[in-house]
Amino acid sequence: MAAERLGIAETIPAYLNPKLKNEDLLKGVNFASGGSGYDPLTAKLVKVVSLSDQLKNFQEYKNKLKVIVGEEKANFLVKNSLYLVVASSNDIAHTYTARSIKYNKTSYADYLADSASKFVSALYGLGARRIGVFSAVPVGCVPAARTLRGKLKRRCSEKLNEVARNFNAKISPTLEALGKELPDSRVVLIDVYDTLNDMIENPKNYGFEVSNRGCCGTGLVEVILD
Repeated sequence: MAAERLGIAETIPAYLNPKLKNEDLLKGVNFASGGSGYDPLTAKLVKVVSLSDQLKNFQEYKNKLKVIVGEEKANFLVKNSLYLVVASSNDIAHTYTARSIKYNKTSYADYLADSASKFVSALYGLGARRIGVFSAVPVGCVPAARTLRGKLKRRCSEKLNEVARNFNAKISPTLEALGKELPDSRVVLIDVYDTLNDMIENPKNYGFEVSNRGCCGTGLVEVILD
C-alpha cells in the first residue's frame, strides 16, 4: 500500500521471487518473511527467514544493483530509499511464552527493543538512511490470541497487549536516540497501536461489523506451524 501511495508500484515483489527482473530491483523489493521477528528464536520456531539472513539478502541485493547501474547509482538508490521495518508481533504472540522462564513482561519488551535497535543500526551500516519502524500492535486481540488465551468469551489477552505496550514505550525513545547518533539518518517510529486498538474496540466507526474473528476459515485461529 505504501508503494502504491508513493506511485512506485501496486505491490513490491519479494526479493526471493525467482521471477524477479532487473527493473524490479530498481523499484524496490520486499525482504520480509512472514512470521519472523527481532528475537532470533522466533524465526526458528516458525521456520522462516531470520532478520539476520534478511540483512544478508539486502547485501546481496546491493551487489546486484551495482552490476545493473554501477556503484555510484546503486549507492544513491540505497541511500535515498525508504525502509519499513515491521516486526515484534510474532515475538510477542509466540516466542514470549517460550522465553517466559528467562523474561517477564517488562524485560522481554526491553530485550525486543534492544534487538530492534541493533537491527536498525545494522541496516544503517549497510547504507539505509530513511528508516521507519512500526510499533507493536494489540497482539492480544488477534483471533488466535483470543481463542487460546481469552477463555469462553474470547477476550483480548491483556498480558500480551501489555508486552506490546511495554515494547512501544521502550522503542520510541530508543529510536529517537538512535536517529541522533547515526549521521545523515532519519529514523522514526510509526505508532499504529492506538489506531488498531480503536478499530478493534469500535469497528463500526471504521465500517466493520466484526473485529474479534478472522476473515478466513473459522476465524478463530487459522495458524499452522509445519
